[in-house]
Amino acid sequence: MRRTARTALATALLAATALGACTDDGSTEAFCERVADVPPLGEVLADIDVSDPGGTRRDLDDAADAFRALEADAPGAVKADVARLREGVELVVEAVEENPGDLPAAREAITGQADELSGLAQASRRVVDYADEECGVSLDDGVTVPSTPGAGDGSTTTGG
Repeated sequence: MRRTARTALATALLAATALGACTDDGSTEAFCERVADVPPLGEVLADIDVSDPGGTRRDLDDAADAFRALEADAPGAVKADVARLREGVELVVEAVEENPGDLPAAREAITGQADELSGLAQASRRVVDYADEECGVSLDDGVTVPSTPGAGDGSTTTGG
């Protein structure tokens, strides 16, 4: 009986340890495999093209999908930052969807969401640093996050 109790206790501890290790935090390995394939946020925002609304929407949808996948793979250390970047891309997608064929109006809607977009540069910086330190992937190629997406006015904040 005593041996059975020890075996049951050991099994319970092993199960609890295994279940505790199963989280939705993703993994560094999966993140590192995916991160280089995600378009730089600065490029996504800078490439909003008034002359090609359909192409812009496809590009934004692709970027949002890439950030969703990266968020799913992101480990806890950068998961919130990747989620912040994904939210920023989705906000831009929503503005474009709400103003079909009128990218100047979409740009105005995006600019009006300054509070929701705050923190993108900082989140991007943390993701860039994590990719460099943990994955050996350099995302810091001088790409910048425009202060007004699609404006291309030269007013920028460092991003990744």
